[in-house]
Amino acid sequence: MENKYCEDDIITCYRSDLNQLMRADAFLDMAQQIAVKGAEHLNFGRDRMLEFGCAWVLARMQVKFEKKVYFDEKIRMSTWHKGINGLYFIRDYRLETPAGTAVNSTSSWIVMNLESRKICRDDEIMRIVPADSQCDDVAIEANAPRIVFPRGVVPEEIGSHCVKYSDLDYNGHVNNVKYTAWVLDSLPQDLVCGHFLREVSINFNKEARRGDTVTLLHTEADGSHIVEGRCGEHQMFIEKLSFAPEPLA
Repeated sequence: MENKYCEDDIITCYRSDLNQLMRADAFLDMAQQIAVKGAEHLNFGRDRMLEFGCAWVLARMQVKFEKKVYFDEKIRMSTWHKGINGLYFIRDYRLETPAGTAVNSTSSWIVMNLESRKICRDDEIMRIVPADSQCDDVAIEANAPRIVFPRGVVPEEIGSHCVKYSDLDYNGHVNNVKYTAWVLDSLPQDLVCGHFLREVSINFNKEARRGDTVTLLHTEADGSHIVEGRCGEHQMFIEKLSFAPEPLA
């Protein structure tokens, strides 16, 4: 499809874990990059947004890992603009291997004013993405969900992270991929290293900046792990992860 942007790639050593499987944060890293390229392909990329003093910011994302993807495996990543829902610009992704579809994903983006650091609601900005740039393909039918802690739960603190140089991206805040890496490093390692991660959903609610200390709070609900990142009174992100119950062979 003309409005779909695709790239061929390979699962390199730095995208693989100790089980020789693609890491979840590696997929998020590739998805982020191809989203940038996909927007540029349709002429509403970073440079175009800077003309308005704005930037694309990821608000929500959901990833379903349908199959295992292995070290050195050839892949094709594709992405497309799926439409607009209120203030959210919806972008889907698919990762395919020679064996078929391995990952389906959807994301919701907002436009942030770089001076005020607030959501831009300007009509001219909302019209910058033309209707004919939309693709009818669907990776995940519903939009990425809102995540909340279950009521009445007292979460357990499982770690904290002080934001430093390597956490930051060109928007001056913590890159969204870093949150998932922090979470996977802080959850029980027998779980993370020994079970296949089937699904990840994450909401990005407030920017974390250099020098901030983000505390990670954890609970379990309905067989999933929910981790919230807080800085003082503010929720920076909240993430839900579902692992396969059976251990990796």
